[in-house]
Amino acid sequence: MWIAILTAAASSAAAQDSTASRLARITYVTGISAYVDAGRDAGLREGDTVEVVRGGAAVARLKVAYLASRQAACEQLGSEVPLSVGDTVRFAVRAAPATLASGESPAGEPRKEVRSRAPRPIRGRIGARYLYVRARDGAGDLSQPSLDLRLEGSGVGGTPFGLNVDLRTRRTATTRANGTSVADGRTRVYQAALSLNPTGSPFRLTVGRQFSPSLASLTLFDGALAELNRPAWGIGAFGGSEPDPIDLGFSRTIQDYGAYFQLHARPGGAYRWSVTVGGIASFESGLTNRQFGYVQAAFTSRRFSVFANQEVDYYGADKQALGEPSLSPTSSFASLRLELVPGLDLHGGVDNRRSVRLYRDVITPEVAFDDSFRQGYWSGLSLAIARRYRLGMDARVSTGGTAGRAEAYTAHLGAERLTRAGLSLRARGTRYLNPVLSGWLGSLTLGAEPLPALHLELNGGLRRENDPRALPSTTSEVTWFGAGLDLGLGRAWYLMVSGTRESGPDATDQLFTALSYRF
Repeated sequence: MWIAILTAAASSAAAQDSTASRLARITYVTGISAYVDAGRDAGLREGDTVEVVRGGAAVARLKVAYLASRQAACEQLGSEVPLSVGDTVRFAVRAAPATLASGESPAGEPRKEVRSRAPRPIRGRIGARYLYVRARDGAGDLSQPSLDLRLEGSGVGGTPFGLNVDLRTRRTATTRANGTSVADGRTRVYQAALSLNPTGSPFRLTVGRQFSPSLASLTLFDGALAELNRPAWGIGAFGGSEPDPIDLGFSRTIQDYGAYFQLHARPGGAYRWSVTVGGIASFESGLTNRQFGYVQAAFTSRRFSVFANQEVDYYGADKQALGEPSLSPTSSFASLRLELVPGLDLHGGVDNRRSVRLYRDVITPEVAFDDSFRQGYWSGLSLAIARRYRLGMDARVSTGGTAGRAEAYTAHLGAERLTRAGLSLRARGTRYLNPVLSGWLGSLTLGAEPLPALHLELNGGLRRENDPRALPSTTSEVTWFGAGLDLGLGRAWYLMVSGTRESGPDATDQLFTALSYRF
């Protein structure tokens, strides 16, 4: 009975709102950007805001900064949950602006000569950020200024060459309670590549530090990638080395070589799909490190979407002598979404991938919790009403925490555009159990957009845990609350400010601010 009532409400609400929306996937994440496998051809435009969806609920927002025909680079807005490769992105489809043929004019208007603005050969962004963390018990503080630079260009100087640069430098200074201090400076390069792609040619050669969503778990490497992309298929081959896992510096310790073949939907089709098969061989200091093949599949339509990646390792005679099979499935990931009726979604997935290497500006107790419980499998339901209200629930069995297997049950509530000032609400409650601890986590976020370019936010939460093994049993509690502001200044400047106060065993005050200029 209740399912019938909910589905009827969802169907009625969906009939009142026919705004088209599409789904895409995050293919790569850096400390400042997220890359999405949808672009101009899918209806995205620069400046659009898209949502990252997990368990049917919107958990983060991204702003489209740079567009290609099938890919978008997005800025992460605010200090929300961490992003991972494979996350679902939801966005509203925007039609391309209507254009007039040469010499035409709208009916009833005088004929005017319209001059199109030539696209810039190189576009980019430069930003400055500052993080400050103070321990309220007097144990010390941390300050971290940083700079980031993003450059992207094609057809530079009228040539077939393009470039892609994404780097960040930061300096961390820590002051201890006794007055001594230590400083550490690091520069991380996420991309620094030069590409050759003659106009109208299906061939593309990219040299330098780069990533490719077609290369399974190996997404960041220093080397060369040659690709041939046709309307319905593509092939590629690469060779290079993996950056140092600590500071992302250049390293030749691990060498990788591989190739892939992909079938995909033709541009403009009703569905977006792709199937990629490939193989990669990895060598460390001249010795075989890892050899594996993989299959990657994605399908997206209005009512159903699925993304899956499976790697299969091949073990040589030396490892077989230790008891390993010749072929072993490793690093599995899959997620799916099915719209049962308009507005009512079923979702689920499995994830046993290795930890995704990320650099984050701000970490809250909620972020740390979700990191620990990322690996595992999950399923749930999500109900949208009038595209303004969303209810969701999901169950997850996790294997990635330090305490081993754990179970978590989460309920979500979201409401958007409640008033003319763009008031929004997101609430979450999670109950979790494992052999060591049991507890629950709750969080609440209030947002408002009184102006088109201004987003204000208040957030807070509580995490409480009980250790039944202690005699007597002990309960620990962590609370936090914070505020944030995102402001667009014209079409070029963007300002973000956030602050968080955390109480509990490690009580801290945290301030983060960022200012960027897009050109």
